[in-house]
Amino acid sequence: MESKSQLRKRVLNVRNNMSKEDVKKNSNAIMDKITSLDIYKQSKVVFIYMDFKNEVITSNLIKHMLSEKKRVVIPYTDSINTVLIPSEITKESDLKQNSFGYYEPKSILPVNIEEIDLVIVPGVVFDKNLNRIGFGKGYYDKILNRLKPSAKKIALAHDFQVLEDIPAEEHDVKMDMIITEKNIYPFTGLL
Repeated sequence: MESKSQLRKRVLNVRNNMSKEDVKKNSNAIMDKITSLDIYKQSKVVFIYMDFKNEVITSNLIKHMLSEKKRVVIPYTDSINTVLIPSEITKESDLKQNSFGYYEPKSILPVNIEEIDLVIVPGVVFDKNLNRIGFGKGYYDKILNRLKPSAKKIALAHDFQVLEDIPAEEHDVKMDMIITEKNIYPFTGLL
C-alpha cells in the first residue's frame, strides 16, 4: 500500500491538472446532492472550508446557506499555532483573500465548537471506509476531534479522490459521509 505522502502526491497531481470546467461541473453536481440531504437541511450551524486549488468549489454552497439563513462558519487559519479558528460570516463581503491565495474571514467572530452541527470537510484522499488524508498538518483533525458527538462530518471530493482503501491510524477521524459528483459514501445510513 502506498504511504500517505505518496497517495497525497499522486492524487494532488491529478486534481491540480483538472480543467476549471470539470471542477465547476463536479462541484455543481455535488452541491445538488448535499443540499437535497436531510442531514444538510436540518443543520443550523455549518463549518465549511473555502476551496483552493481545484478543491470542490464551496462558494455557491456558502451563498446558498447564507440565503437559507444558516449560520455559516469559515476557518480562519492561525498558522503560528497551527489551528483553525471557526469564525462566523453573515455575508460574502466578510471574506478576504489571504497571502496563501484562499479566502478567509476579514475579522474573527469566533464560534464555540459545540454550536457546530455540520462540518463540510476538504481533503486530498479518501477511501470507501470514510477515512481521510488531508494536507498533513493536522488542522482539520484538531477541529474534528473537538466537535460535539452529534455533529456530522461530510467530505466533498472529486470521485477520483476516493480510493478503495488508504492507510489510517487510530487517531484519524472518519467522515460520516463523502459526497462526490458520482457517489455518496456510505451508500446507506445517514440519507
